[in-house]
Amino acid sequence: MVGLKPLVFSLSRIENLMHQVSFDPRRMEGEIITNTSLVDLKMLDPTLRIFRDVIESGLAVSPYLKVETLGTKAKIMSACSITISGVLLKAGVPIRPRGGGVIEVIDREPVRFTDMLMYWATTIDPIDVLISQELTSVVEMMETGSGRILGNLQEAPMIAAERIEERLDLLAEAGFSGVLDLGDPNMNVLGVSVERDHVGLSLVGGTNIVAAAMSHGIRIETESISSLTKIQEMTHIEDLV
Repeated sequence: MVGLKPLVFSLSRIENLMHQVSFDPRRMEGEIITNTSLVDLKMLDPTLRIFRDVIESGLAVSPYLKVETLGTKAKIMSACSITISGVLLKAGVPIRPRGGGVIEVIDREPVRFTDMLMYWATTIDPIDVLISQELTSVVEMMETGSGRILGNLQEAPMIAAERIEERLDLLAEAGFSGVLDLGDPNMNVLGVSVERDHVGLSLVGGTNIVAAAMSHGIRIETESISSLTKIQEMTHIEDLV
């Protein structure tokens, strides 16, 4: 049929963006994958304060944001956890995104995925779907140590485990963190099995900051894994609040 666009599954879009990541954590240069949020300009300050609290709680990927004004709206670009996958890919790790979901945390320890949508099976980003269903309790987790947060699962050949650890350490030095669990070869990660001779890597979802803002009653529109942004154009949250 003429005029109909083919369906683009979430995995294809994610992999395309991963290959475009040029972020160098040593030099703090290059492009990262970002999520985009829109909020009323008058609510920007309280939104950024909530974002800061979530970031300081370790439930976000990075403290760097880019804020622009669009009429009566503020546009906020924040780091997406798939950036970490892109950096690993550029380091020669054949990492593969599996899916996004909700992770149960008890006494500040991630326990299991309670809900998960596989990237290959949906045309909509799983995290966007799960936020809309209000399945998280990010603020409760921050306050009590137990709750439900957003996260995702990646997997890579077990032979790459040492290289993964080295690159994750380098990213952490640059302020990019959010690793919940790096599994052993052939072992489940937070209750989800991985392919044979592979290791699983679970990361916090970059949109936990959005889920927290929404739970405070702030009206915010968000699109996960939406674009690429130069890290040089982003500002540390402490310089914004």
